[in-house]
Amino acid sequence: MEPLLNPAAVAVVGASERKPMAARLTRFLIDDGFTGAIHPVNPRYEQVHGLPCYPALDRLPGPVDLVLIMVPAGQVAEAVAESARAGARLAIVLSSGFAEVGPDGAALQRELADTARRCGIRVLGPNCQGLLYRPAALTATFSSGAGLPSAPPAETGGIAYVGQSGALGGSVLGMAADRGVGLTAWISVGNQADLTATEATALLLEDPAIRVLACYLEQLPDGAEWTRLTGRAAELGKHLVVLRSGRSAAGQRAVASHTGALVRSGAAFDLVAERSGAVLVDDVDELLDTAIALGGPRPSDGRIGVVTSSGGAGGLAADQAEPTGLRLPELDQSTQDSLAPLIPPFGSVANPVDVTAQVINDASALGQVCETVAADDAVDAVLVLLTTLGGRTAEQIAESILRASRACAKPYVVAWQYSHAEIAAPAGRLRRAGIPVVSTSSAAITLLSRLLPRHRPTVAPIAPPGSAAHPPTGTLTEAAGARLLDALGVVRPRGALATDAAQAEAAARDLRGELVLKVQSPDVAHKTEVGGVLLGVPVAEAGAAADRLLRAVRTAAPHARIDGVLVQELAPPGVELLVGAQGGRDGYPPVLTVGFGGVTAELYADVVTALAPVDVAGAERMLRALRGAPLLTGFRGSPPVDLRAAAAAIAALSQAAAVWGDRFAELEINPLIVHTEGATAVDLLLTGTPKDRG
Repeated sequence: MEPLLNPAAVAVVGASERKPMAARLTRFLIDDGFTGAIHPVNPRYEQVHGLPCYPALDRLPGPVDLVLIMVPAGQVAEAVAESARAGARLAIVLSSGFAEVGPDGAALQRELADTARRCGIRVLGPNCQGLLYRPAALTATFSSGAGLPSAPPAETGGIAYVGQSGALGGSVLGMAADRGVGLTAWISVGNQADLTATEATALLLEDPAIRVLACYLEQLPDGAEWTRLTGRAAELGKHLVVLRSGRSAAGQRAVASHTGALVRSGAAFDLVAERSGAVLVDDVDELLDTAIALGGPRPSDGRIGVVTSSGGAGGLAADQAEPTGLRLPELDQSTQDSLAPLIPPFGSVANPVDVTAQVINDASALGQVCETVAADDAVDAVLVLLTTLGGRTAEQIAESILRASRACAKPYVVAWQYSHAEIAAPAGRLRRAGIPVVSTSSAAITLLSRLLPRHRPTVAPIAPPGSAAHPPTGTLTEAAGARLLDALGVVRPRGALATDAAQAEAAARDLRGELVLKVQSPDVAHKTEVGGVLLGVPVAEAGAAADRLLRAVRTAAPHARIDGVLVQELAPPGVELLVGAQGGRDGYPPVLTVGFGGVTAELYADVVTALAPVDVAGAERMLRALRGAPLLTGFRGSPPVDLRAAAAAIAALSQAAAVWGDRFAELEINPLIVHTEGATAVDLLLTGTPKDRG
């Protein structure tokens, strides 16, 4: 992989001065000072940009390490083979017309990948925009963004970018230049016929010049590779910032149960990333601003000190902070006493600290205020809100903030709400020092919340006992899963399976109190939707009720396979939870989901997720993270329920899921009723994988 970033000689197949994109390939290599040999290749020309142009790769005057290919898609596979024969170990295919255009293009892409494997050459692309690597002065791209002026990478904290979208990657270059920030490296991987985004990111992670990797992904990478990558980043003390598309409902797995409908596509990817400290963002602005912020320190907690030139802006920031988990603590009295001489009487020494527009008259005072606020033990990060301050004053303010930031190792974020032209230069200075500058207080609050540490401890899986050690194949109903719940130590109501009215009557005689009858079918995930549940049935009426229930289900779901009716004692009332797990897929571990359950589970969608397994303490943290958590701890006079019992059941299920790995599709208890003492699993559905997968 070394020639990808540090080639001694580069050939450009399809070089031209007449075609704009091809012309940029050679022009950028020359203008950016690449010191290796540059060999244009095109039989139509004798010279390109003042360099000798060769008719074919086998006519080059010397060896070549890296070949840039920009010829029609149908000619690419042969160009790759010729590159390998010329001694190149890597080729970048910038041509389009492959899998992105349909079946015919996909066939060409397969031919390209097969050729590369057969010839022993690695390929970046196709349908990519190449790369740039500043330490080697290598600009092997036609993206116009590479030609924009930006700060030297040595001044910007070692930020690199890897992405699948070439056009979006070009936007990243332009937006970085607009921020006054230079990227150390930039790689567009395109269709990933060979070299993947994960491999490119792993390559850059090992570079000592790079501290932060910003990644844009359109496809989920292999789980095992992604897990190794994120773990390696954590081991090296480097930062990953990830923007991923394809997270809409259309990309979710089509499964029948509530759990599948509630867990978005890629949940395991996100959880693996967060476990290692990677930061997940939602747009390109965030991707860059977060990468800039990670060039400086991260907050140890969510307590922010706000310094503002506008009381209104400070009030907005306070309102915006609360839903994100950020807090504005009360400043120590000694801090407020120190601030008082620096702030006009009509300002405020409380948090937010309002220095007023008088900062125009003494920009240095703003730095002293920031330094004083940052020194308070109750503050983990400083947010500076600036409004109509530009020109010479803006330069003085930036300098004062820089001086203050050097006084302690706490992060600063600046929201500067003014004309970009007026603040571009001073904002660029701040960004190059690792202080992100955004245009609104809400963007600043979001950014600070992204930087908060995420506590996701790793728990070792423990093989469950007996019948729970191996998942079943096919679909397991609640009645068939009784032995599984018993093996996991999860309490269930007493009951028995009946296939007709007579058996239902016999089963009822052994039970106490009112009963519940539930249809048992591997084809019916939501029993209430087909009339498959009857509650409060007296023992004496169990047979007639079972007959009535079976007729209703056969009418509503005529093709469903019906195992019978589960006759159970009615569980005591309590808070209903959903506990589910999705099996591992594509190298990712199983994902555990906990939320409020019952028939309204999808309506409220109050769920949290984690990688399986979790221990009892971890399960309890998940429960307390639910929006409706007060319902569990006592709400408006209701007694608290047995949180520990619920957490124990969740942990037991998660251990089974972790040991089973990818040998099951889905496991769900809905509801798990949590009482004032104990918790009862009232329904169960387990979908195994086909035998040929297990």
